[in-house]
Amino acid sequence: MESVLEFLESDDSNWSMNFDRYDSFIHVAESFGYEFETQKTTHEVQEFLKEKIKKELYGDDLSQIDFEKVQDHLALRYFSSGEVECKNAFTFVGLIRYVINRLESYSVSLDSWVLVRDYLEAYLCLSNHSNDNNFHFTLYNEKKLISNSIRFLNNKGFKTTIEAGNIVVSEDSENRLLSAISYRFKKLGYQSIYLTLNCISRHYDHDAKRYFLRSEPSISLEYNVDIPWGYLFNVSLTNLHNVKKIKRSDKIFLECIELSKHYFCIKNLQTFNKFSDTNHRYDTILPAIQKHILYDQYFSIDQVSSDHIIKMIEGMFTSPLIESLNINIRIYIDILKWVSSKAKHNEPLVFSVDEITHGLNYKYFVKDIEGALFFMSFQVDEINASYLKPDEISKRNYFEKPFVYVEGKYLYVNPIICNYGFYNCLIELCKINGADGNLIGKVAEELVEKLFERSGVKFHSNKEYKVPKLVSRELCIQSQKRECDFIVETDDTIIIIELKRKTLTSDARAGDTLRSIIDLSQSLLHALAQTGCHEYMLRRNGKIEFDDGSIIELSGRKVERVALSLFGFFGVQDGSFVHQVLGSLMNAKIDSGNVEKDKTINKHLAELQNQYRTDIFSSLYCGENNPFFNCRFFSVPQLIEMLSNTTNNEQFKVELNRTRHVSTGCKDWFKDYQFIRKLKA
Repeated sequence: MESVLEFLESDDSNWSMNFDRYDSFIHVAESFGYEFETQKTTHEVQEFLKEKIKKELYGDDLSQIDFEKVQDHLALRYFSSGEVECKNAFTFVGLIRYVINRLESYSVSLDSWVLVRDYLEAYLCLSNHSNDNNFHFTLYNEKKLISNSIRFLNNKGFKTTIEAGNIVVSEDSENRLLSAISYRFKKLGYQSIYLTLNCISRHYDHDAKRYFLRSEPSISLEYNVDIPWGYLFNVSLTNLHNVKKIKRSDKIFLECIELSKHYFCIKNLQTFNKFSDTNHRYDTILPAIQKHILYDQYFSIDQVSSDHIIKMIEGMFTSPLIESLNINIRIYIDILKWVSSKAKHNEPLVFSVDEITHGLNYKYFVKDIEGALFFMSFQVDEINASYLKPDEISKRNYFEKPFVYVEGKYLYVNPIICNYGFYNCLIELCKINGADGNLIGKVAEELVEKLFERSGVKFHSNKEYKVPKLVSRELCIQSQKRECDFIVETDDTIIIIELKRKTLTSDARAGDTLRSIIDLSQSLLHALAQTGCHEYMLRRNGKIEFDDGSIIELSGRKVERVALSLFGFFGVQDGSFVHQVLGSLMNAKIDSGNVEKDKTINKHLAELQNQYRTDIFSSLYCGENNPFFNCRFFSVPQLIEMLSNTTNNEQFKVELNRTRHVSTGCKDWFKDYQFIRKLKA
């Protein structure tokens, strides 16, 4: 790619084209030695030129992705320079894409590109193209918007360069920019969190009881830059110190928004166009996964509604298995319920020990309340301590505890964003008292069982069956026994659900692509590999005979397979995107160079691949446009939302499939689900 950029950028005049050079298609044919084969027509000469362009440009040295980076590089240089630099080269490359779309790979030969320029010039002459006709520039509105941020930062004295299609901020400039943000937040102190919550409250939806912070990509070419509320929220938590009242705090906060907005815009994490993220390949899917994870970290914020977290906490931690640990779980649940009832979505809740003791009707001794609050609270200088640089995500710890102790009072920053701290603290408390991963896994399964029971959904759970040796060979697995977490039957469908507690690690959230794929492998891929085995047994034998003597029969029904995570994977969990992940990886193998980590990922990927290579799955799915149409990825909070509109198995199937065919493109399931339900109302 570097060699192509070198000759494209070295002398821009080399790539100018004169669209008045030829006066007729006969003139063009004579100039390029074309002999007519049929009737003499313009179209015939154009097709000849198009094939010459493809043949001359094709090669094995420049991948399709790198060609697109060349386009991006030239577009960014052109627009960020005020439409001065690389105008001819940018126009030339853009017109190549316009005329022939894409090739699998490209030549890096200067001679070939020069010939392509001549062929392209002749082709466009015959198309009555003019030097003033820059309609293809409208395809680069995204790059125009990003270039505005480049100019903004450069004008503020923060040096940016464009290197191989990527925008790079010099280390010195980045440090100064982040210091400028930090200076303003320190000046704002505790006011920054109030200002942040006040701003994002405009995105709060009272029906869903959540913030809809993920923007919906445009179907037009009018784009807007998203504000990185996730980043601003986390930096706000680093600055909860008291400050003297300052004038125009709103102005200072707006400066923080502007600096961070343009800084994150050049990182190119935002999806601007609704259709730009719908056709991934094996060579683009891994960067796309990481891009969505990073977007969630900086633009969106992890959320669980108060209603959902209360159901999850009560469902898990009132289990008889937890009672054996001799922990007074009830006091923590009552504190959660009290603060959830008092807290608002647009400002922090501040309370004292006396207030909550009274609020709980003196059900507990003051010392017991104090002990519970102490266990679940940060000191003001502990929460997100020193977090400023975006990728230092390990410094973000706000999710570990729900409260902050500030000058004799307790601060519950937000009931939707900070309630995960209750779950984390109770898990930690259980571990301290002897609970292991197996016990936590069992109480998580009990939670799902309770959710189904309360919604009137009948189900089978924890059913084991033997895998015949012949089936093991057919699927290339070692297992002699498999277990189904949950099976829900309807008249025409069998829904198989596998629950995984795996969440995204800090490394994945910070940008480690390999770590992200491992996390996804141990949740999505592992669960679908298990459900795939269950489906194969059903389709192969027409039934599954479980060790307890019960039987599930296929009876001509459809099979739905659900990977269920305890908490959300957010944008990655979007249904359409999940199908792209599966489709892109189905014939691929992860080869990062890290043998041990690759083995972890490829184990579950290979099991899935082997299933779809069997005669049964091949005949059933491989002729379909989307062979993974029956594969889904949900979280328990999403399950709770579906079950809130469910009273039986048939209704559960309907709610499960609400979002299957429709998506706003925002990759927020709750927004899509609510939108579709309102349409049906």
